Amino acid sequence: MYESVMPIYEYQCPCGLQIEKLFKTHASVPEVVNCPDCGTEMKKLVSAANHAFKHPASQKRGPLPPNTGTSDDWKADKAIGEDAERKWAVINERKAHKDKLIREERAQGRGVTTEHLVRTPDGDYRTIKEPERQAVNTARTLHHEATQQMKGAKQP
Repeated sequence: MYESVMPIYEYQCPCGLQIEKLFKTHASVPEVVNCPDCGTEMKKLVSAANHAFKHPASQKRGPLPPNTGTSDDWKADKAIGEDAERKWAVINERKAHKDKLIREERAQGRGVTTEHLVRTPDGDYRTIKEPERQAVNTARTLHHEATQQMKGAKQP
């Protein structure tokens, strides 16, 4: 009924070395192994390669579904993916528009960065002058400091 699969596990050493080890069965997998470089004990990492869903609700496509990181509802996964793709397209379009505005401003000899761009009510962007940018940054700093103080006051 279940296929026999040789599991691959990842281990991390404090020295920074990370390795993968192949074992014949899940039962033969040790929690720690020795580092081939420094001899220190390496800890087993949690990874997608060594997990299988065993909950009955996830068994709709057979005894052990592929661990693809998606749910069993492919229609929902597809809708989520399409929604994310649309949102990223909008983000990339806005970024391209901002980059174009910055290039145009720099061509006129102004040292404009993204900090100088603010959104207008119609969804476009405009360039703010240096005094306005400084006022906006001061307001942001004050807001951040007030938020941090409020967070500190809530803690006993």
